[in-house]
Amino acid sequence: MSLKIACIGGGSGLSALLSGLKYYADLESDSEKIINLDSLAAIVTVSDDGGSSGRLVEEFDVLPPGDIRRLLYTLSDAEELARLFEYRFSSNGDLGGHTIGNLLLTALTEIQGNFPRAIQAASRLLSVRGQIIPVTLDYTVLCAELTNGEIVRGESTIPIRENREPIKRVFFEPRENGKTNHATTEDYECQAHETAKDALLNADAIIIGPGSLYTSIMPNLVIKGIVEAIQRSNALKIYVCNVMTQPGETDGYAVTDHVNAILDHAKIPIDYVLVNNQPAPKEIMQGYVRNELVSQLTRIRSLSEEGLSKLSENTEHLMEVLDLAKDISTLSAETMQVADASKVQVSYNREQERLEDEGITVVEADLIRDMVVTEIGTWLGGAQMNVIRHDPEKLVMNLVNILKNHPKMKDVITEKK
Repeated sequence: MSLKIACIGGGSGLSALLSGLKYYADLESDSEKIINLDSLAAIVTVSDDGGSSGRLVEEFDVLPPGDIRRLLYTLSDAEELARLFEYRFSSNGDLGGHTIGNLLLTALTEIQGNFPRAIQAASRLLSVRGQIIPVTLDYTVLCAELTNGEIVRGESTIPIRENREPIKRVFFEPRENGKTNHATTEDYECQAHETAKDALLNADAIIIGPGSLYTSIMPNLVIKGIVEAIQRSNALKIYVCNVMTQPGETDGYAVTDHVNAILDHAKIPIDYVLVNNQPAPKEIMQGYVRNELVSQLTRIRSLSEEGLSKLSENTEHLMEVLDLAKDISTLSAETMQVADASKVQVSYNREQERLEDEGITVVEADLIRDMVVTEIGTWLGGAQMNVIRHDPEKLVMNLVNILKNHPKMKDVITEKK
């Protein structure tokens, strides 16, 4: 009676979901199994270009291993070996910042001849249940077009860009020898991995998210073959919305903004949206606001310094300086909004957003936990911060309730008994 589940995403969000699925599967009795890890498919973006993955991409011209490595760790039944897989070197030398898992996946790619075989070999080594599938085998660079027309290239660059105009769309350019090929026309089409398409077509349920909207979720949904497979699939489609906004990606976004962004990129049917409805602890929210304010004020300072530099040269740049002043004024107004803690937590307003009018069922539940993480890229003794994340167990308990209670899923479960 277990269901075939396909999950789509990347990064820490997909890892949290798989962790919860693994936890729940271990609790179920064989007679009432809803989740069977052996039939689970995790479809993962391969557009990471930061940190250890980015360095390996440049040096070896491989697909980035970081998100794949994290999911191998999450689904591994070989606990001690999996911990070794996640070990990150802390030296100042060439190995500093690399994880053993990233290095091993890169080596296995050369030994096995391609990335999918490398993942399969690592899965056997770590006693992983389920399939971890890269969404594409194409070598690409993730790009974002901003509302003012500027193009930002590189997944790691998108959330930290200096120009904070909202994101209009994301798309791929091909990568050659570790670098993006700017000569490409807009006709470039990234090819979906056939195994990923098959998993979606054969799934009983497709779960999208959680994860960074434009750098973890959308890189999967801008691939034509993936969108077509989701459209053709008879599976129940569930989107797990983020619990917090992300600077540089979803500043000020509500639930509807997340959903509309997905539908603007991919015309896919969504049956359910799962949303957190519990407030985050006040002291942690203040930390988020502080980080947002630091980001805003840093941008204002940068623009101010640029304007002063132009004025000190000559008066020919006067109009450019006035344009900078307008940008500073806009940022100042935005900074007042950032000071409102409610702007950094994503919540659903049923009276205003009304996704139900679009045929989408919104399920609200307590989904969060707070945890301490080390900031990305600061493995050499970097700062730690308290953050809000999905609680894997709460998340999956609510997903299972949706699956059990939906009429379509009840029929599927009955047929499989």
